[in-house]
Amino acid sequence: AEDLAADIGATRSAEGLEVLYARERVVLAAAANDCTAIDTLVTDFENEEQLREDADRSVRLGYDGKLAIHPAQIGPINEAFTPSAEEREWADRVFEAKREADAEGRGVFAVDGEMIDAPLIARAERIRNRAEAAEER
Repeated sequence: AEDLAADIGATRSAEGLEVLYARERVVLAAAANDCTAIDTLVTDFENEEQLREDADRSVRLGYDGKLAIHPAQIGPINEAFTPSAEEREWADRVFEAKREADAEGRGVFAVDGEMIDAPLIARAERIRNRAEAAEER
């Protein structure tokens, strides 16, 4: 992102809005080509708050991981990419409800009052995969 910002004459900010489009394009291209999307690094390795905010943004954008420039960044990055207990519980409820719906021949089902369809099942699967990866660390 630093190189891109320099190439286009942008000034990097903590929010990273000047490279947001490029970051989104990386996620879309990776998904379209069944590739892993790894986000760029935070160069200020002493600014843990900025790193945590940026890593959380990486997760929300759909990245699978994030580069680190310093060993001190590994823990906060891993924390950001590890699903919360609430996310894991939601994913478990989705898969349990899906099993019940499949057994009853229903294509549509709800969890916590929300209709669950293919995109949300995929989200639950992604949460499960991230949780399993976190357990392997």
